[in-house]
Amino acid sequence: MKYTNRLRQYTHEIWEANYYHPFVQAIGSGTLSEEKFEFYLAQDYVYLKDYCRLLALGVAKGHNLKSMGRLSELLQTTLQVEMDLHRAICADFNLSPQDLEATEPAPNCLGYTSYLLRIAYEGDSLDFLAAFLPCAWGYVEIGRRLKRKGLPQHAHYAKWIETYASPEFWEFTESIKEEINHLAQGLPPQKLERLQEIFKFSCRWEYLFWEMAWTEQRWTDS
Repeated sequence: MKYTNRLRQYTHEIWEANYYHPFVQAIGSGTLSEEKFEFYLAQDYVYLKDYCRLLALGVAKGHNLKSMGRLSELLQTTLQVEMDLHRAICADFNLSPQDLEATEPAPNCLGYTSYLLRIAYEGDSLDFLAAFLPCAWGYVEIGRRLKRKGLPQHAHYAKWIETYASPEFWEFTESIKEEINHLAQGLPPQKLERLQEIFKFSCRWEYLFWEMAWTEQRWTDS
């Protein structure tokens, strides 16, 4: 069994909880309130900024030139394309660039990005990939599963699903999985167990991010 399949099997219950989270299911049915989606978009913008920092650290710690090049391309795409697309979608919900830049991270958003950045700073390239993978893999799986059920009539939610169900997003995720499987060959059990725990905690944070969006989580003094 490939190592990434073992990771997926190890965290199966969390993955299913992510897919069946009411926020995700409401996107799929087109019934999610736009207020909750606006909150999600603003927090996701905050997340994406730290995601870019995470990718920059990943490039620096890349195992080889191919890996560094792949992550560098993703960083440039995120900075130059995905952030612009995100701002355009936010504009449809009357969220201006100034609004987005002024957004304070909610507790779970801050917790998740802090965890990812800590792993990237302290760990090696494989630690980084194990922490990074649940976001990309989780979104592509959610997108593909929701699309198989049929797209909602709500145009923005349908576009969101189409984005993460795209072949390009799937191919990128598969390339990360292949690299992890290659690097994991011959590693001692202690290292493989550490990677499992890193991967599991990122999966947990993914769930908490959905929960944050669903409840429109705030700090107690805000």
